[in-house]
Amino acid sequence: MERPKIVEVSARRVTITLPRPVQLGEYLIKARGYCVTTVRLSDGSVGHAYGLDRGVPVAECVNSIIAPLYKELFTGDPLSTWDLVYRRASAPLSAGAALRGFSLVDLAAHEAVAKSEGKTVTARFGKSEKKISQWAVIGYPPSRGPEDIAWEVKAAVAAGAQGVKLPVGLTPELTRERIIAALDTKLCPVSTDLAFSCQSAEDAMKIVGGLDLAWVEDPFVSGSLMELKKLRSLLSSPLASGDDETHLYHPQAFVETGAVDILRLDTTCQGGLSRLIRLNDYLAEKNLPVSWHVYDAWHSQVASILDVASISIEYSAPGASVDALAELIVARSRAENNYPTTGWKFALPELPDTLMGIDSDPDWSAFNLK
Repeated sequence: MERPKIVEVSARRVTITLPRPVQLGEYLIKARGYCVTTVRLSDGSVGHAYGLDRGVPVAECVNSIIAPLYKELFTGDPLSTWDLVYRRASAPLSAGAALRGFSLVDLAAHEAVAKSEGKTVTARFGKSEKKISQWAVIGYPPSRGPEDIAWEVKAAVAAGAQGVKLPVGLTPELTRERIIAALDTKLCPVSTDLAFSCQSAEDAMKIVGGLDLAWVEDPFVSGSLMELKKLRSLLSSPLASGDDETHLYHPQAFVETGAVDILRLDTTCQGGLSRLIRLNDYLAEKNLPVSWHVYDAWHSQVASILDVASISIEYSAPGASVDALAELIVARSRAENNYPTTGWKFALPELPDTLMGIDSDPDWSAFNLK
């Protein structure tokens, strides 16, 4: 049976204004910009993926560089196509905006093919979805004080979350107070995302030193391997890093230098599913645990396909403004009782180029993580 061909690869930018701006230390986020990609096959099957574009021209890279290559080189198999496309244009596709676009097209291609076969992406690889610890990203906006943390820990745990992660607050002192408030509930393990806000290991230790955390995440900007190693030697909690490492030296650079205890992985900017499948044997051999960066729709399935020890899949509740697009999708699916059973198992609604995010406190009742 002849495999369907690609008839469309396209991308566009969608901007979601946040009703309550998010301030991570000195970093103020008033809107979330996403690249939304579409892959359409000749049999009518359509795959989608989306990811934060971080203000760089991801959609333009897809439409000008990546789409023509996929239309020319698509074999019917996303894995072999990824390799052909990368070998044709490895210089532009190895990092930055183009790698983000390449990653998203790969994810969308995997969904389109899985839908064509009437399967989930996991099932297409002959795997079943694993039960992986589900973590709630709480404490948004980060301006909220410690007095507002306990109720959200309780709400997330009631929804079935097995752990919670808090972002950096407006100040190092507030960050520590918020973490302690979550720990004091004694309801579940707690981790923290320092969101690249620290300049030195000493800065990080002032926030998390002496706290019993599941892990400390992303304290430094990219390129800080030596500072990570220093902090790792000081911490009593595990150290994790890797969010938004948008280059193909990740995760090997973290593994081979011994910089972290836990790898953070994100298929939307690190080569998609196809690239991680190529790294599967390496990751399994190195045996570092993996914590996945949001995008639960596909990371729950990607983690099930790979032979790595995944310790967390992250969820953000409608109204949190963590992953504003995912939150809109969750709220819309709930309102319409629309829960797809093939592909990545999410229903992407029609979206204007600009729209407003959900204006509410985080609504953990939208989930049943139990």
